[in-house]
Amino acid sequence: MKKRIYSALILVSCVFVSLVSTREVFAEDENNLGYVVTPLQPSTQIDLEKSYFYIKTVPGETQTLQLRVASTKKEEVHLKIYGVNAITSNNGTIDYTEDLAKIDETLKEPVTSLLKVGTPEITVGNFEEKTVEVQVTAPKEPYEGVKMGAIVVALVPDKEKQKGMSTEYNYKIGLITAENGDEFTDGKTLKLNTAKAAILHGKKMVLASLQNPEPKVIDDLNIVTTMIEKESGKVIKEKTVQNYKLAPNSHFDFELDWGINDLPSGTYTLKMDAKNANEEWHLSKDFKITNEEAKEINALSVFKIETPTWLKAVSIVMVITSLVLMGTLFYRRKKWEKAWKRLRIAKKKKKKGKNKNKK
Repeated sequence: MKKRIYSALILVSCVFVSLVSTREVFAEDENNLGYVVTPLQPSTQIDLEKSYFYIKTVPGETQTLQLRVASTKKEEVHLKIYGVNAITSNNGTIDYTEDLAKIDETLKEPVTSLLKVGTPEITVGNFEEKTVEVQVTAPKEPYEGVKMGAIVVALVPDKEKQKGMSTEYNYKIGLITAENGDEFTDGKTLKLNTAKAAILHGKKMVLASLQNPEPKVIDDLNIVTTMIEKESGKVIKEKTVQNYKLAPNSHFDFELDWGINDLPSGTYTLKMDAKNANEEWHLSKDFKITNEEAKEINALSVFKIETPTWLKAVSIVMVITSLVLMGTLFYRRKKWEKAWKRLRIAKKKKKKGKNKNKK
């Protein structure tokens, strides 16, 4: 018991040390960027407590936003400034990327179409500060809700030092535009557009395309998903998630990961029951996985169990060897039992003979 407690204490200590070490590494990486970015709140800022831009716009009018970029080291850093739109990641978070394929069809005049950066690239060094100006021109026609995105200040990759894949480090300053300060996290519409089987990131998946077509955020969304075989009513797969957040006018693929198991063919119904503090949604979609689709997806997936030929051969040899050993031991045991039986009989006969002689 004492050994178990001691082992548990060592394990907890190791986990604590690893967490502290990780935290220090991230902090060091952030400082090594060589610059910091601070948004300067404009007079049109709707909420002064927000650390990002949340600005009021007037149809057709242009306003200028300012960012202070300060160098934190002597060496020069080259930076690029650009805008991105808010999308919903497959993990159910609001993300800011340049992935044009993720832009939803309901998003008209996105943030990127409203922005114009005065100086798209700058160089800062030797602890200097520079102010970057970004113009925001509102759509000519009034719009409802909000438009959401971010202004990115990113390091320009050094082509001489860059080898293979690289990670882009950057600052992202959130930008929300609105014509008023009304609540924008109470989206009321959620759609299940499609359900299908597919390969994603090398994994076998069933993907459900969920859409928020409104110019508002759907916040703190809990989803219970059930995949049912249509003919038998048997539940094939279940998944529950919590605290998902959907960007305005966005869509994403809700993932049902099949892991190492083969994806089965058949006709199915996907049911999704979602709710937050404001609304409840009960969505359903029928879909089919053909034999050909299932075979192709299972064959292409990199996440599957494959037994090497040599392992099969070794397993067979081990099984045969085990059987031979077991047979040998069984034969020897029977042989010894017979010998002991003969010896016991001989002893009994000898004992009887001695008793007769005494009489």
